[in-house]
Amino acid sequence: MDHPTLITETLLLRPFLPADAPDIFALNADPQVMRFLPKDEVFSSVEAAQEFLLRYLENGKEQQFLRQAVIRKTDGQWLGWCGLKEHPDGAVDLGFRLHAAYWGNGYATAAGAAWVAYGFEQAGLTRMVANAAAGNLGSQRVLEKLGFARAATDDYDEDGFHWLRYQLEKQPVASPGVSVPACWPAPT
Repeated sequence: MDHPTLITETLLLRPFLPADAPDIFALNADPQVMRFLPKDEVFSSVEAAQEFLLRYLENGKEQQFLRQAVIRKTDGQWLGWCGLKEHPDGAVDLGFRLHAAYWGNGYATAAGAAWVAYGFEQAGLTRMVANAAAGNLGSQRVLEKLGFARAATDDYDEDGFHWLRYQLEKQPVASPGVSVPACWPAPT
């Protein structure tokens, strides 16, 4: 299955390449990045990250959605990843992970907004979910900026964390003459 490349004002969101393995290794090796994430996602070496990435790409060939690399357009810097993922129960979630050096610059929000727009406008989704660890205030703020609302009845405990569930429903198209503000900027 072909996976899209999305372009925003500041970012290129592209499918992973095998050459991204060192970047994925470095991202998951940062204790600050992994503070609120499962420790089994930390790779023992670049080679282990490469093996994971090759399996991920192979398994993803039949999946509609995959997480993808987030690249800054001005200089080609690899910032992290963002994307959609479909779960066995049919729920589609938005996820993101960026190097700590790039937090607070709006990159996660811009990348997430592009995926929300793609999911609703191109992929035909009517609902998305997202999860953030209870202590991860930065991720919670990004989800709220994107228009996600808490779905507390779906919170759960896993991997030593209490996960907060968020959801976002597609807004109905307004009738002619009725203005409905957008929840997210459309990718450019």
